[in-house]
Amino acid sequence: MRKIIVFAFVVVLAACSQKTGNKTLDELRNQRDSLQTAMFDIKKQLNTIDAEIAALDSTINPNDLKIIKQIAIQKNKVVGIDAKIRKLENKMTARDQKVLVPVSVKEMQAETFNHYIVTYGEVQATQYAKISPEMNGRIERIYVVEGSRVKKGDLLVSLNTDAIDKQLQGVKSSLELATKTFNKLDTLWKQNIGSEIDYLGAKNSKESLDAQYQSLLAQKRMAQIRAPFDGIVDKVFPKEGEIAGPGFPVIEFVNLGKLNITADVSEAYVGIIKTGQLVELSFSSLPGYTVKTPIIRTSKVISSLSRTFEIEVQIDNPGEKIRPNIVSTIKINDFSSDKAFVVPSLAIRKDITGDYVYVVNKKENKNIVGKKYITTGLSYDEMTMITNGLVAGDKVVVNGYHLVSAGVPVNVIK
Repeated sequence: MRKIIVFAFVVVLAACSQKTGNKTLDELRNQRDSLQTAMFDIKKQLNTIDAEIAALDSTINPNDLKIIKQIAIQKNKVVGIDAKIRKLENKMTARDQKVLVPVSVKEMQAETFNHYIVTYGEVQATQYAKISPEMNGRIERIYVVEGSRVKKGDLLVSLNTDAIDKQLQGVKSSLELATKTFNKLDTLWKQNIGSEIDYLGAKNSKESLDAQYQSLLAQKRMAQIRAPFDGIVDKVFPKEGEIAGPGFPVIEFVNLGKLNITADVSEAYVGIIKTGQLVELSFSSLPGYTVKTPIIRTSKVISSLSRTFEIEVQIDNPGEKIRPNIVSTIKINDFSSDKAFVVPSLAIRKDITGDYVYVVNKKENKNIVGKKYITTGLSYDEMTMITNGLVAGDKVVVNGYHLVSAGVPVNVIK
């Protein structure tokens, strides 16, 4: 019986294969579906017949017979699942063949293309200082707090000057007496009265005391910390009563009105980047905020370690938005063209022959994908300039390029 079923299936298959000469696509699909249905039915019948044969075979013990029947049942379940899967696959295939791959295109027209060298710089305040006193002493008073805005020359901190003040009082008294003595002797000397030695001695004593007095005043000024420029007190390190001295900062002081930015650039651009060239600055911490400014300095020395040279720019900082030590992105325009063909870099494919893009051509009212080999130029911001291979009006596939190949009809969408 099993041989008869197999033979019948083969005969049906052979007969069908002989009639596929001029059939349409739908007819062939229907024929395939019929054969698959017949094949699954025959498989089920074969599994059932195997179980019936085992039931009639006296050499098979009852326990094995139970297992054989269970196997036949499970095989038929598997055949049923395979049949359902195949129907779904056929349905999906038929649908996919009817639906064209959607793509979007970019029509080639001359446009502006800019290429930039990108580097990163660190922002520094043009006027910044950590201020310490010029002499040792105990801090008597701090006149500012963190965040205070002060003008150049404003008193920030004063040290104790009791010892200097006492010396000043003594020297001042002596200077006043010496000045009076000298003035009297000077009046007499001009009248040719008196001794020259007495006159010169009085003059020397006055000048010596005056110099000593001025020296003490200078020492007192050294005990005062004043603002070296207009700015903001960013940090006050010690407290009143603590000891301060040269080399130990008391005040961190900054002016945010002007900022300097330095960056390292590869030596490959040493002949391209020049002083006065405009650059564009942006800051990751300030989205959307950009500044254009010229380069004020290019280093004449190439670093032997990094093979780079330094550039410097300076910017105004209205509103004090930008803070020292944040990182700035610096874009330097090294190439521009207003007649370029530009495509997304990802749309460019590559094979053994070279780089190419897919283009859409109109054939018999159908959009058919074609292949054009190209020569690429510079790339920037995920866009690439095409220097050869495309002409104005070419429609380059920019979305869906990974789903198509040459000769495939597509649906062009906007």
